[in-house]
Amino acid sequence: MDNNIYLLRASYGSVFYTKPKFLASAPGRVNLIGEHTDYNEGFVLPMAIEQRIYVMARPMYGDLVRLRSIGFKGIEEFQVNSNIKRGERGEKGEGDKTNWADYVKGVSLKIKESGREINGFWALYRSDIPIGAGLSSSAALEVSTAIVIAAQFGHELKSEEIVNIAHSAENDFVGVKCGIMDQMTCVHAKEGNALFIDCRDSSFEYIPMKLKDETFVVVDTRVKRDLGSSVYNVRREECEAAAKAIAKLRPEVKALRDANIDDLKEIDGKVDADVIKRARHIITENERVLKAKDLLKSGSLKEFGELMYQSHESLKEDYEVSSPELDLVVDTAKGVKGVLGARLTGAGLGGSAIVLVKKEGQEKLTEVIKEAFAKKESDEPNLFAVSPAGGVAVEEMEVDE
Repeated sequence: MDNNIYLLRASYGSVFYTKPKFLASAPGRVNLIGEHTDYNEGFVLPMAIEQRIYVMARPMYGDLVRLRSIGFKGIEEFQVNSNIKRGERGEKGEGDKTNWADYVKGVSLKIKESGREINGFWALYRSDIPIGAGLSSSAALEVSTAIVIAAQFGHELKSEEIVNIAHSAENDFVGVKCGIMDQMTCVHAKEGNALFIDCRDSSFEYIPMKLKDETFVVVDTRVKRDLGSSVYNVRREECEAAAKAIAKLRPEVKALRDANIDDLKEIDGKVDADVIKRARHIITENERVLKAKDLLKSGSLKEFGELMYQSHESLKEDYEVSSPELDLVVDTAKGVKGVLGARLTGAGLGGSAIVLVKKEGQEKLTEVIKEAFAKKESDEPNLFAVSPAGGVAVEEMEVDE
């Protein structure tokens, strides 16, 4: 039995004094390339990782939902058939901090709004996805919650419905205007494959990962960021402003996915200079994703690594969502023998970087990056290798009443 599952089952009885009936899990993800393109109807190339969020749950009489997450204090409660509201927020700069239970509330509300009846349940969560590391712990939480609620109350949710419920919960309830990449990856991921996703129509293609002597290493800088209080939503507004300006000249442009570099010359001086920079990143990043897909298919990992470096530079200079720690990872990795590429992964502003490295160079990579952080008197980063994993899963547990 997986250690996470064993510990979760052992803890459930001590928390709720009863036994769970359903087990669900969903993976975290790393985005290999294609950052911030998803909410611009563009292209992304993520893969799920082995690290997951697990949830054990039991349906209960009445409409009381009780939630506990190992690693957080206390039990969260709400009435599922009452007016579901977001949790209280802090003050003085922490007003947008999101309570983890809000994601569960949002998913519950969206399932109800789909016309499906649900009642109370008691759920215990455990995660080995580093929180705030840019590895999509929020989408894993949403997706695992959606599927375990559906299982408890006998509802069938198609894959597309799970994606839409989870995405809507984060956009509309939690208030983070993210794209659909994270939820799609959690749901559709296939072991041994990355996903090439067209975020306009949600079509996707499995890309076999031809890794032999290479591996991807996540470098969690331990610099946390909360997307609800970050510049994430501002960046989205800037992209929309660029698309609208271009559409005045070319009505066929519905989003920056439809734009090209020449379009930026036409709107130069008509919009803020920062808007031009954000659009330039999106346009060039979409081009990189399309090239990257073909390179991965052919196993051309050296050339793929060069695109990773280009992506990071664009995210740093044009999109301005890097951080000193993320730059330190990328700059340090470049000097390590066996490293093929590196870039920030996720929204940025903290979180993690992803490094493509020959396995023989992994130990040296870990050593020099930790040394670099120590010299800067920064917290020691967490480095771990990741492999392409499968998506969401749910099962009914055997329970001796």
